[in-house]
Amino acid sequence: MKFSMVADIMFVAPGEHGPVWPDTDGVIEAMKLAKENGLDGIEMFDYEGRDLDKLNEAAKDLGLEFVSFCAKNGKLWGVPDKIDEFEAGFVESIPAAKKLNCKNLIISDDMYDRDLPREKVHEGMVAALKRIAPIAEREDVVVLVEPLSGAFFKDSKEAFDILKEVGSDNIKLLYDIFHFQLIEGNITNTIKENVDLIGHIHGAGAPMRCELTVGELNYEFILNEIKETGYDKFLGLEFFTFADREKKVAVSAELVRK
Repeated sequence: MKFSMVADIMFVAPGEHGPVWPDTDGVIEAMKLAKENGLDGIEMFDYEGRDLDKLNEAAKDLGLEFVSFCAKNGKLWGVPDKIDEFEAGFVESIPAAKKLNCKNLIISDDMYDRDLPREKVHEGMVAALKRIAPIAEREDVVVLVEPLSGAFFKDSKEAFDILKEVGSDNIKLLYDIFHFQLIEGNITNTIKENVDLIGHIHGAGAPMRCELTVGELNYEFILNEIKETGYDKFLGLEFFTFADREKKVAVSAELVRK
C-alpha cells in the first residue's frame, strides 16, 4: 500500500467569506510536507486555475506521484438531465490528468437530483458511468466514484451495486473511511468484502475529520486489516489541519507507515 495527502483540505484556511483554498504554491507546500513525512503521492480537488506545468515539475523534483483530482462537472454525476455536461467535463479533464501523469479522476454524489425517485437517480448514475467508461478505458484513466456522507448513498451496497452494473475495470470506488463511518460504519468488513471494486481510499479521524490518531476509529487495526487483503493502491490522508499542521501530518504519516 502507498500513501498520499490531499493538498486542498490539508492546507485550506478559514477566510472572511468562506474557505480559502491553496493556490499553486500552496499545493507545492503541501507536496513538500508530504515528502518530508515519507508519503508517496499528492492529491488535490480542482485542477482549474492552477499552473499544471509548475505542479508537474515540482512532483518530479520531489519524487511524488499525482494520485487524483476531481473531474470537471463530476458533481453532476447524479443529475440525469445533465449527462452531456457531465461527460463533457470528464473529457475536458483528461488532458490535465495526462499533464500531471495522474491516473484517477474523482466524481461524487452530493449534487444528485433530489426531485427524482431514488431508482431514477440510480439508473441515471449507471447510464452516466456507462457513457464515460469507454472513454476512461481508451484513455487509460480510472474514474473514482466517491460517496459522501449526507449525499445520495445511504449505504455502500448500492454504490458497489452500481459499479457491478457498469462492469468496467476503469470505474472503481473511492472508499472514504471518514464518510463511510458516518454513513454506515462496518469499515473493515466492507473493505475486505469489496476490495476488488475499490480503487482508492481516504482516511481521517471521525467524527471530527481530524488526524488519524484522534477519534473513534482505530486506524492501526483498520490499516492492518486492509494490508491483509493485499490492497496495493493508495490511501490518502484527508483531514483538516487548521492548527498544528506539521504535528498532525507527522503523527498520521507515522501511523500509516508502520
